[in-house]
This record gives sequence, structure tokens and C-alpha cells, in this order.
Amino acid sequence: MTLVGTVRWTFLVFAVAATLVTLALLLWSLRGRRTPSERPRSDRRRPSSAEHGDPREALALVGDALAATHNPRVLLPVILEVITEATGARGGQIFAGGEEVTWIGEVGGGGRKPLSLGLGFSTDGETTLLLVPPEDGFDKDTRTLAEWLASQAAVALDNARLHDIVQRQAITDDLTGLVNRRRFIEALDAEIERARSFGSALTIVLADLDNFKQVNDEFGHHGGDIVLRAFADLIRSHVRDVDVSGRIGGEEFAILLPETDRAGAARVAERMRRSLNAISISISEDHSIRAASSFGVAELEPEQSGDDLLRAADAALYRAKDEGKNRVVTATELAGA
Repeated sequence: MTLVGTVRWTFLVFAVAATLVTLALLLWSLRGRRTPSERPRSDRRRPSSAEHGDPREALALVGDALAATHNPRVLLPVILEVITEATGARGGQIFAGGEEVTWIGEVGGGGRKPLSLGLGFSTDGETTLLLVPPEDGFDKDTRTLAEWLASQAAVALDNARLHDIVQRQAITDDLTGLVNRRRFIEALDAEIERARSFGSALTIVLADLDNFKQVNDEFGHHGGDIVLRAFADLIRSHVRDVDVSGRIGGEEFAILLPETDRAGAARVAERMRRSLNAISISISEDHSIRAASSFGVAELEPEQSGDDLLRAADAALYRAKDEGKNRVVTATELAGA
């Protein structure tokens, strides 16, 4: 991640933390002002996980939420509990895009009309908080408090969503949606350790689009981007959930195949090669092209490091290019040459 990305990530974490701590402290400052008659609530869904009057429990809730700020929905139950308790509401619900996400206390049925508060927008649509008022309703000051808390919660959720985007950008290739080189190397190192622990096979496939420069020269980078995305989609269609596919630079791609030997990986690569040869990629309304790729396959050997395995696959890929392109070569074939 760049220095700017690191600074942005740090700022977002502190922004989420500051907002949630503010909500928690305000809640606990208000708890002591409530009369005993206000405290009992019929909570059909779950009891409050923070004990009355103990700010350490509330801060623990905040800490638990901050541990998962990359998922805004993890924050929603905490936000709901904080606002429900602070306003003396009998219960509350949060909806995202019209779907109920979380609830607490007495909700549904008859009674007074709930107070509706907006918590911003996400990919699911508008996020809305509904608070069920107490028997005597919400007074003006409580409504103002609820609205202010909702605005602070919306800021926390927006920051969490931005944090989620930053995290995804740190490990994902923006153009193709595959993992980037850094994340692929991390996965490679982890899978090597796992393969050695369990004595299982591990193979890597490197793929490099043939004559890609000609595509860029004739159709520009826009046309090249279309081909790269098409090839990434094709790779995704041929791999399992446990496999790791990445774009590791330019027109070069890598596929990590756990529990697969070189023969099995070569078959996967050959299916990809044939599938790519069989499709026509539309560059524009008037132009479609055929693409091809060379593949290099290498299986993890004893004492090999991740760098060693990548170099073996790269040598096989170079041999595929040297022998005429649009073919699959394994590291074993190099050893026998």
C-alpha cells in the first residue's frame, strides 16, 4: 500500500473509533439520568450485553465493533443498542434497502408510530433506523438527541464503508477484480506452508497473453483492457473456490492450485488455452478479435521457496513463448529437455 493509502486507512480507523466512542460515552452519561421506571424493557431478541452503569462493558462493545470495521453491518447492532438505550426507546429496528438487518426490544404490532431516522446509503440502498417510543412518547429534546446520534452513526457507517473499499483496493487488481501481485504472493507463501504441513501437492500456473502489444497498438489501451478483463473472466470460470487467481503484472496472470499436481494443473491450463482460442472478444461494435495465451506450469518441490516456484513456472512460460506461443509447458518438460 502507498504512503497515501496508509495515511488514509489510519485516518478512517480513527474516525470510526472516535465516532463510536462518542456514542458509547454519551449513552453511559445518559443512563444515570433515567428513572427506575424507564429501565425495564421487554427484549424478545437478546438481552443487553452491557451491564447498567458499567462503562467498561459499553467500551468492550465498541472495541468488538472496531475489530470488524471492514464490515459496516457489524456496526449496526452496536449503533442500534446505543441509540435505543440513550433515547429510552422501547425497541428499535434497522433496515437496509427495505430488508431488516437487526432489531432489539419491543418492535412490531400496534402502539405509537415509530420515529424514523436515516443512516445514509450503501450498496444495499438506504439504511433506516426505526425507534419504538415509550408510553409517553419522545419529547422534543429526545427527538433532537436521536437525530444527532443518527447523524453521528451515519458518519461512522460511511467511514466503515470507505475503510472496506480501501482494504479491497489493497489486495485487488482494479481492472480485472482478481487479486493483485502482493496478495497473490501472500497466498502463495501461506499455501506452501499448508502444503508442507499436510504433505499435499501445490502447483502454480503462469499465463501471459500472446501478442498483447499488437492489441494495444491497434485498438489502444481501452481495447487492451477489454481483452484483459475477458481473460480474467475466463480464468475465473475454470478455477475452484480454493484456487487463487491473480493479475501479477501487465498481461501476466497467475493461478495457484492447492492439492493439484503438475499433470492436473497442466490439464486446467490446457482447458483455459482452448477456451480462449474458441471465443471472440468484442472490442467495439465493429471489431472483434481472437486472443491466445502461453502457459507455464510448475509444481512445488521439496525445499523450494515461493520465489523458486515462481521462477520455475516463469521458465516454463518463457519456453512456451520460445516454442511458438499458444501452448502449455510444464517445468518437468524443461528438466527433460
